[in-house]
Amino acid sequence: MNFSSLVINKDSVFMQEVFSHIFNYCNEEIIVTDKEFNVLFHNSKCINEHKNISLFDITNNFMNKEIKENIENFKKSDKNHIFFKLVFDTETLKKTPIDIHICKIKNRNNIIKGYSVIIKDISQELKNKIQKETFIDIISHDLKNPMRANIQILELILKNKFGKVENNLKIVLDELLNSCRFMNYMADNLLIKYKNEFDLYELQRQSFSVVQLVKEQCNKLMNILKRKKQTIELVVKGDMLNAEIDVEEMSKVVSNLIINASEQSIENSKIVIEIENNVNDISVSFIDYGYPQKPEFLNGIFEEYIASSQKFRKVGFGLELFNCRKIIEAHGGQISAKNEFDTGTAITFSLPLNYCG
Repeated sequence: MNFSSLVINKDSVFMQEVFSHIFNYCNEEIIVTDKEFNVLFHNSKCINEHKNISLFDITNNFMNKEIKENIENFKKSDKNHIFFKLVFDTETLKKTPIDIHICKIKNRNNIIKGYSVIIKDISQELKNKIQKETFIDIISHDLKNPMRANIQILELILKNKFGKVENNLKIVLDELLNSCRFMNYMADNLLIKYKNEFDLYELQRQSFSVVQLVKEQCNKLMNILKRKKQTIELVVKGDMLNAEIDVEEMSKVVSNLIINASEQSIENSKIVIEIENNVNDISVSFIDYGYPQKPEFLNGIFEEYIASSQKFRKVGFGLELFNCRKIIEAHGGQISAKNEFDTGTAITFSLPLNYCG
């Protein structure tokens, strides 16, 4: 539908009928004004009357000086769209937060003939955002803190800090510890996902050894690898520089990729981790000894819920590689996957040298 032709032909009864059909099927308030912001058509979602009324009359009581100046500047500028937020307090909308989008309507000669305005009630969106932010807080504190405590206590018990543990009990406690670690691992992935979704994700960079980071995560995950009698071979190529990274977030990347390699590898196999100082970047590769993946699967392996969820039929599993991509990209790096000819799959992430020192 061409808004320009509709405004130009505003005296046409047919065009008004067309507008009425559009308005009936829209949940937002749609307003069409002339170039002086006088209302021509609207769908009566927020506004009850439109005769001899201006858009400024509708919003004047709710706009501060800055917004008014922005609209005036917009009218004179080359921009075609402006957006701002207000809180309406009218008979129809009682203290309702709204989004307002204003777009210029031009004819074929690029002459402004009017404006289209969309007023959207965002109260439910804000409520959903608050609920999800609350969910993030629950994961961060109410769920993770007890899990950390359980993990630490179980580790101390298994190290015989409270007396010698019998072998039969040790097996049970070891399984319980692995379950707690897995729950903590899943909580981390959910937390990363929601932080990214709501732009709450900020890196806390520090200079740190990539080799040390990988070694630490390998040691933490040895119990998981023992289940399938797997080992890790670490290969370091070239002189290693410390990288300016968020250690906690990059630790999650490395642990996710080790666990992924373990899941993909067969029993009694070896996972190879190669760390290389290239000319332009530092790269880390995780090579599993499993089975090559189909090309169409590799193409989407870092998309949300695509990866392991297809194999395990569990939504939560599909977050690991998606989160890895998000964290690596936030560091200015890249991540990719390819099939190895005589092994399985290699997943490689790289950090550009301008982030290293």
